[in-house]
Amino acid sequence: MNPRTAVFAEEIGANGEVWVRGAGSRVGAPDRIRVVSAPAGVDSFQPDEMTVSCGAGTSVAELDETLRARGQYVNLGQRRHASGTVGGAVATGWNDHLRLGRGHLRESLLEVHMVDGRGDIVKGGGPTVKNVSGFDLCRLVVGAHGRLGALAEVTLRTRPIPPATRWFRLVDLSTTRVVELITRLHRPSSILWDGREAWVCLEGHPSDIDSTVLDLRRHGFATEEVDEEPEPGRRPHRWSVPPSRIVEHVSARVGRVLAEVGVGVIHSDEKQPERSIDPAIAGIHHRLLSSFDPDRRLNPGAGHLPGR
Repeated sequence: MNPRTAVFAEEIGANGEVWVRGAGSRVGAPDRIRVVSAPAGVDSFQPDEMTVSCGAGTSVAELDETLRARGQYVNLGQRRHASGTVGGAVATGWNDHLRLGRGHLRESLLEVHMVDGRGDIVKGGGPTVKNVSGFDLCRLVVGAHGRLGALAEVTLRTRPIPPATRWFRLVDLSTTRVVELITRLHRPSSILWDGREAWVCLEGHPSDIDSTVLDLRRHGFATEEVDEEPEPGRRPHRWSVPPSRIVEHVSARVGRVLAEVGVGVIHSDEKQPERSIDPAIAGIHHRLLSSFDPDRRLNPGAGHLPGR
């Protein structure tokens, strides 16, 4: 544990509401609450082990630059939000539209040191999977908006930067054809579909990508390489649905939505209809909050966790 974490814990203390501020690019700090900032700076980067440790207040840009020099990156949803701090990325848990191939942001988090609502330092996870045992705290804190604990330090899994990242547009994709497309692609990084056409991201060695595209064309898929990827964020609302129901939802809204096939995210101009929260799930959220922050003093009101 870095000594800065102990100083951070002292700043948070054990009384009074407190807000952990990053860059303010995702969520702004309210005026009425005392504000603290997490430690910043890259502490350790081990390219051979493919891990990096840094303060939660480290900027995503600084981390990207450090890793890029050794041909690596860490998946923090940068295509959705490339700025801000590492802690902000983890706390909000915002994935981008390459999640199908690159995985969920939470899979990048190996170890976390944080300060709970009592002012105690809590550690979860480990720098390697084989060292991890007990409660999977890392998965809990991703997307919790800092309400379970104020993030101080994180250890992240890095990956090699792909030799090539290329986007292709496919037209005339009916429901049947998009299902066939999925079966013919090996580990695509993204499939975006609006009910009529699709955009596919393929990453890897250029020759492997060429072979995949050639196979698609042999099977009748009209495939055109494009210079720019689509921007799902132009549609303001994100729906979360079971991946198996993507085709059903898109077929009912052809041309009005853009779906991440295989993931279960739909980008839409309309809000998703309200869904009731299972009382049992709400109860779990409430007990978790009570365990980590019984007085609800950390980032109060942030996120959407019931139990305030």
